[in-house]
Amino acid sequence: MAREDVERVREAIDIVELIGSTLDLRKAGKNYKALCPFHQEKTPSFYVFPETQSFYCFGCGASGDAITFVMRTEQLGFREALERLAERAGITLQSSRLHDDQEDEHRQRLFELNRLAAAWFAHVLWSTAFGEPARAYLERRGVDRATAERFGLGFAPDAPAALLRYLTQRGASADELVQAGLVVRRDDGSLVDRFRNRVIFPIRDRQGRILGFGGRSLGDVQPKYLNSPQTPLFDKSSVLYALDLAEESIRAQRSAIVVEGYLDAITAHQFGYSNTVASLGTALTERQGKLLRRLADRILLALDADAAGRQATLRGLELLRTALADAERPVADPRQLVRFERTLGVELAVVVLPEGFDPDDLIRQDRPRWEAALARPVPLVDYYLDALLGSQPPAHPREAAALLERVAPLLLELGDPVQVDLYTRAVAHRLHLPEETVRRLLASYRRRPVKSSSSTNGQQPGQRPLTTEQQLIALLLRYPDAAAIFLEELDQESLLDVRHREIVQALRSGVVGAETGWPDELTEYVAFLRERVAAQPDLPAPLARQALRDALRRLRRERHDERLRSLLSEVRVAEQTGDRAALRSALELIEALKQRFPEFYPERSPYFRDTRDPVT
Repeated sequence: MAREDVERVREAIDIVELIGSTLDLRKAGKNYKALCPFHQEKTPSFYVFPETQSFYCFGCGASGDAITFVMRTEQLGFREALERLAERAGITLQSSRLHDDQEDEHRQRLFELNRLAAAWFAHVLWSTAFGEPARAYLERRGVDRATAERFGLGFAPDAPAALLRYLTQRGASADELVQAGLVVRRDDGSLVDRFRNRVIFPIRDRQGRILGFGGRSLGDVQPKYLNSPQTPLFDKSSVLYALDLAEESIRAQRSAIVVEGYLDAITAHQFGYSNTVASLGTALTERQGKLLRRLADRILLALDADAAGRQATLRGLELLRTALADAERPVADPRQLVRFERTLGVELAVVVLPEGFDPDDLIRQDRPRWEAALARPVPLVDYYLDALLGSQPPAHPREAAALLERVAPLLLELGDPVQVDLYTRAVAHRLHLPEETVRRLLASYRRRPVKSSSSTNGQQPGQRPLTTEQQLIALLLRYPDAAAIFLEELDQESLLDVRHREIVQALRSGVVGAETGWPDELTEYVAFLRERVAAQPDLPAPLARQALRDALRRLRRERHDERLRSLLSEVRVAEQTGDRAALRSALELIEALKQRFPEFYPERSPYFRDTRDPVT
């Protein structure tokens, strides 16, 4: 269901007219009141607010918008209530559900084919004679069976179409298998298995679903490692191998170790380094970096020690600097001029391995040296400067200037003035340049305009800012771990938009994740809210909890102030007309408001009357 459908219905329905068609509404200042339909009462405490197109009962706390009212009075679900109101307003809903269902059904089919393929590969490895070479290979590499089974390892026999026959016998079509990347269509139209005579490594998403496969050749066939092609499920640049097994440990330790290959990650897990993931290639991508940043405050790169590994580390550092930098933040310089700087949002460091070792080798052959390397990682700046500047000073001033241009942005991203000063001196010394020259260049970088495709809060030009209520829900979706305690604390009466109530209820029930499992009528709106806050820098858990606490307080303050203004308006009218009964009723409702929002009411003064005092 399109997000625009809900907005169109909400804009077309007048809540006063809707509720007035079933309740006897009477004017109360700028608003309307009636006996509450949701609890028994003799004095009206149910108010309808035209300005916010919402209702609220001061007696029982019932609240919401037009859709909520229809859901509660007619016992309907969200979709049914929306359809009822759309019919009332003469609006045709432009649902994209059929297309979405078809696309989802196709993806689920590919997931199922991958699951069947993985089970067949595992069966061949452990239960057939064809798997003997692969079992011997894993034994030589020191991978025990418990670890191999936890990672779902398997074997593809050296046969041209063994998997093809197995899956077609179970109803798979040739086109499905090609789309899943399990078979290859040759130029002559014939089909063959993609993976043959290879140890198989299933590549899973964070939920444990199989996206694709990697295969390690046991013969002389090249390439030695072969991955699934790009498919509707698998994109090598946006997945981290073993993240499904490492995520819990990464969250607990707030630290991630990034290695290069499948066996590096498997060995690390087997020996207890369960916060390890593999990049599935020689360098981390920006999307992989952003994925890690959501989970960790510290990322350690432990790539191979050969020349290719060092170059991969440098490329990874360049990408991670972009992916992990916080949005530009305002900083006042000594002249009290405001400038903007980017700072790295996580700690980045490099685990320097001995020459000729990869993590798999080092962990197995010399674990104390691996432990020592983990304990003393080289900070990002030091590693970067060593690799970039080398041991010899530049031979020409032009070369020194070019190197300084590359180093300057990195120094500014440190954020800490003391670190910037220390590294400025070190760079000047290594480049044989005066310190003042380096400082002038840094100052010129600070004065350069910030390049940004959108504002830091994710709002595009001309886009309506999020309401306070939307901001809170977006934060709940952005930080599901920090949100857990707030889901119980959040009172539904503060939420006027029925979609937000449905989102909170779904999160409470645990049937959805922050990104997956949403019903059709909420999927697009949830994606919209997540996208609107995606550009904001990720917050560590304590700051995320504080941001949620602040957002909840702002929303409660907003709701309290709206309702208090309504009641004070009624108080003024009652005082002007001399209606003491209406005045007493309004003051009683203000007292009820205090009971629901105690945090906004100081203790009574012993010297002065206020609106909570009874009328005498």
